[in-house]
Amino acid sequence: MIQSCVLLGTLGVHSIEDIREKKITVMVTLLSGIIGISLHLFFQNQSIYEMLTGVLAGSFILILSRLTKGRIGMGDGIIFMLTGLYLGLIDNLLLMCISFSLAGIWGLFLVFIKSNSRSERIPFIPFLFISYCFMIMR
Repeated sequence: MIQSCVLLGTLGVHSIEDIREKKITVMVTLLSGIIGISLHLFFQNQSIYEMLTGVLAGSFILILSRLTKGRIGMGDGIIFMLTGLYLGLIDNLLLMCISFSLAGIWGLFLVFIKSNSRSERIPFIPFLFISYCFMIMR
């Protein structure tokens, strides 16, 4: 429960940052990561293996960011590493699927309904926040 609140709060703060500035504050992410590791020491909801594989899924997004020359933001990869720390591999992959789907639907809406350019950048972390809210409610 505490882990969910910390992660939800972090995603909320980063959502606002992403909408306003199109970037995130690394110190907030680092602090949330330290809290996540500390909470794991007390509650041990998942194994170290699950935490590490969850972080590796986020590392894959960082690699994609490099390969796409920044079309996928590095901040998104860092946030997925953080969510992997809290959620583990399976739930982090679920979070990725839901958030990519929501962002894709929104992108299609912008392209077809509002006739925006396909190259326009949209903030992604708000979709992560909404997706995590869906996951908490399940």
